Amino acid sequence: MEDWILERDFYLKGQMMRRTGKVRSRVVSGICGLSGVMMIGACSYFNPPPFSKNEIQWADRAILFRDVSHHMRSMEGQRVILGGKILSVKTADVRSLVFVREYPLNQDFRPDTDKPSMGDFAISTDQPLPPDRFRPGHTVEVIGEIRAPIRVEIGRNSVRTIPLVSARHIHGEAPPPPPDPMMMDPG
Repeated sequence: MEDWILERDFYLKGQMMRRTGKVRSRVVSGICGLSGVMMIGACSYFNPPPFSKNEIQWADRAILFRDVSHHMRSMEGQRVILGGKILSVKTADVRSLVFVREYPLNQDFRPDTDKPSMGDFAISTDQPLPPDRFRPGHTVEVIGEIRAPIRVEIGRNSVRTIPLVSARHIHGEAPPPPPDPMMMDPG
């Protein structure tokens, strides 16, 4: 009789071990899945899209820079999203003028500098522009309205007309983070 009780106890312990093993594997897979979702969310947290969904809906995504550059006068008042690399920044008392070499935007609304540029444009804004973000060579994205084209001197004897965008929202590339002091060479 005692053998039967021992066998039953051994059998029940085996069943419990199997059940706790299944529960444990479910918990571990749940934790792994949750950490994966958090890592994906963290990537979008550290590199968020430059514009909100409402701002993107405000602009006409069908208008490309080539349309704007070829039909500057007829495009006045159109709402666009453009981007590129900053060529120069001129700051006056209240307004700033940012000259940009246009590059097509990728699906995240960031300039794709590997593709060819279609020309230059200027951004007019009354928003404060932090100098560490808005400097030559940094990328910039803008949502705004096309305004009357402006004439720009290039060199001493050359003048060009380029499109002007009045910024509703402008986003400049963040500067690189400072180096980690623990990783620096001591001397």
